[in-house]
Amino acid sequence: MASNLGHQRRRGLSLLEVTIGSIMAATITVMAAGVTMDLTRNVADNIARTRVAGEARLAIEALRRDFSGNDPDTPTGDRNRWRLVGRMIPSAEELRLCFDAGVDGSADWVSPDRVIIYSASDGQLIRSDLENGRTNVVAHLVDAVNFEVIGNELRITLDFRLGGVTETYVFNTPDI
Repeated sequence: MASNLGHQRRRGLSLLEVTIGSIMAATITVMAAGVTMDLTRNVADNIARTRVAGEARLAIEALRRDFSGNDPDTPTGDRNRWRLVGRMIPSAEELRLCFDAGVDGSADWVSPDRVIIYSASDGQLIRSDLENGRTNVVAHLVDAVNFEVIGNELRITLDFRLGGVTETYVFNTPDI
């Protein structure tokens, strides 16, 4: 019986083994949490940048359509009617475009000419049509807008903001 006691194996883990295992598990958990936080932060930033880029694209496409030379809302195809003949900048935050209803080529700024107004209000870029009374939100997340003539170009600067993401887009077009 005495020889049996010397060869008896103990069952379970010692306190030292349990402590080392716990430290290793805690270290792995902390590292995994850090990686998850970094990934989450980057994903949130990418989502914000994507939303800002989408809103900027909507604004630029609306401006591109209006500066194409003819009224984009008129499907007649007549190049002499509804031509973009004038622009007015009453303030740095407002742009007015005049599309000629006739063939005289002059901006009368009253009906039957079509006047389109771009302005910023409450974080939105607004496009208003004075002829038919429609007002559309072109883009959201607009922090600031600036319309200015530099030389022979019209420069439109749009600042977008969402959380900590701020982007500036500049649209240049020949002056009318």
